[in-house]
Amino acid sequence: SKTILHPGKNTTGHNHPGQEEVYHFISGTGYIIVGDKQISVDVGDIVLIPDGYFHQVWNTGHQMKLTVACLHVLL
Repeated sequence: SKTILHPGKNTTGHNHPGQEEVYHFISGTGYIIVGDKQISVDVGDIVLIPDGYFHQVWNTGHQMKLTVACLHVLL
């Protein structure tokens, strides 16, 4: 699936028990919270979200949309 965040927006924080996710950042800049870590992200970055971890994405750019491809890995 693909998520597009406009400047200053964020996803709802959530988790997925029983599956890992891989987020590939396609455009924009921002950060992702995974568990208790905050990670800055930019175009081309890939972040693994371990099974059941809380995660939330924020677009910190002022003009560009943040686009993320989300891949679900079933365990």
